[in-house]
Amino acid sequence: TPLMASMGGNIAAKRTAMGHLLFNFLGTAWTLAIFFPFCHFAQWLTEELGQGDPGALSAFVNHIEATDPDTYNHLFDNTLPAGHPVSAQIAVMQQSVSIGLSVFHTVFNLINLSIMIWLTGLYVKIVEHLVPSRPNQEEEFQLKFIQIGMVSSSELNISQAEKEIVVYSQRVQRMIGMAQNIIHCKDNSEEFTKQFSRLEKYEEISDRMEIEIADYLNRCSEGRLSNEGKHRIAAMFRIVSEIESIADCCYGIGKILIRKRESNAQFSEEIYHNIDSMFIAVEAAMTNQILLLRDVEHAQQKDIITSYNYEREINNLRNQLRSANVENINEHHYEYQAGIYFMDVIGSLEKIGDYIINVVDEVKNLLRLSK
Repeated sequence: TPLMASMGGNIAAKRTAMGHLLFNFLGTAWTLAIFFPFCHFAQWLTEELGQGDPGALSAFVNHIEATDPDTYNHLFDNTLPAGHPVSAQIAVMQQSVSIGLSVFHTVFNLINLSIMIWLTGLYVKIVEHLVPSRPNQEEEFQLKFIQIGMVSSSELNISQAEKEIVVYSQRVQRMIGMAQNIIHCKDNSEEFTKQFSRLEKYEEISDRMEIEIADYLNRCSEGRLSNEGKHRIAAMFRIVSEIESIADCCYGIGKILIRKRESNAQFSEEIYHNIDSMFIAVEAAMTNQILLLRDVEHAQQKDIITSYNYEREINNLRNQLRSANVENINEHHYEYQAGIYFMDVIGSLEKIGDYIINVVDEVKNLLRLSK
């Protein structure tokens, strides 16, 4: 069943399904090897728990068949009179059988887990070998937690969407690093072209992920939800939109550098240093945002305050660099055109800071709602 359910899923879903199959297959193998002793153990454990003997029902029914055929026939025709002593005895024994089966299944999984947990590394290698990834799959469009087309329990699906938003945010964070890398590439180099193409590809993936997550949230909202669930979905819509705007800004930095290359403007070492300082502040703010998104319902107030401190730091740095830029141009530290592109990059990074704090505001609202 898990394999069939994962057929339309991504590689993570397929590997999870294969891991589930292997877990049960290997567990079944050792259980069959000691099947009768294992059954006796489950029977003994059920009795020790004070739930009776699960094997007594079969012996009792066989005894009724041999000694009282009429009662046996009525029993299987479901025509025994109400309150018949045999019916009462069988009801008690049926409960023992049900609990015995539960004990059997629970003990099977516990023993199986206690065996497999020591073989996790080998287990992962086997699954990855059976379900290999394609080259560069990390840079392909894929949702990790959401299975598009499968929406059942809406409240449960919200938590899956929250996990997917964390993955989305992590992917967009990589774009910040790419934007910083392309800043330091020589304008007409092959590396510049390669990095810009990669940034462009990630921006396209970001757009598609936003659409898929939003579509999933929209279908979740059509289900039966509590008021809290509806507010959570509304907040997640806004969070996804803000994260996508961060991706747009990162791609926008790449396009600024394209224009800079076309105008033959050159950045000085001072500009590079100032841009890197801004990137460091934005990266720290993005990392803290992801920390908050990982567990929205238990987000720490100190982490929210840290985000607001990063926002103030980014704004202050932008203001300082803007003032210094005018002086540096007047003092001929670099050309006017370079200063324009420099401020465009800084402006885009400051916008990223704004989008990050918008996400944090939504997290703060969700935290207040959960309380």
